Amino acid sequence: MKELPFELLEKKVFEFLDEQEMCVVATCSQGKPRASAVEFFPRGYFLYVLTEGGTKISNLQENPAVSVAINGRFTGWDSARGLQVTGLARIGLYGSDIFEEAREAYELRKGLEDVELPEGMYAIKVYPIQMEYLDTALKAEGYAARHVIRCGQNDSN
Repeated sequence: MKELPFELLEKKVFEFLDEQEMCVVATCSQGKPRASAVEFFPRGYFLYVLTEGGTKISNLQENPAVSVAINGRFTGWDSARGLQVTGLARIGLYGSDIFEEAREAYELRKGLEDVELPEGMYAIKVYPIQMEYLDTALKAEGYAARHVIRCGQNDSN
């Protein structure tokens, strides 16, 4: 099976991110893993989560390593789609640059403007290191089903 050209892979990943609303964010602290289903807001390669806090925030404060799983609706083995993101997360407090980026991503996704979010919320920004895209329908086009994008760890992605 051949590799998908990068431009087409990137297009498919961004379209997939735009189609999905929920993800599972996995964190770990003191050897105890935690997976939380949350709504996410993509901007390019970055993923944002707005949250009132909880164990995921305390885990990320101790260990910024994060894994994010996003899956499409499963209708059969020939149409399985998903994205596995491995990266680092930064937490933004209300009013911080990261929080404002997350608010903008939220507004863009929701088609809203000038949204006031409650004080006390946190924003999580995921900086992907690697993204593994799976789309079994690509096999019918002669492409491999699994493709990997290796990302940097800075804001230029």
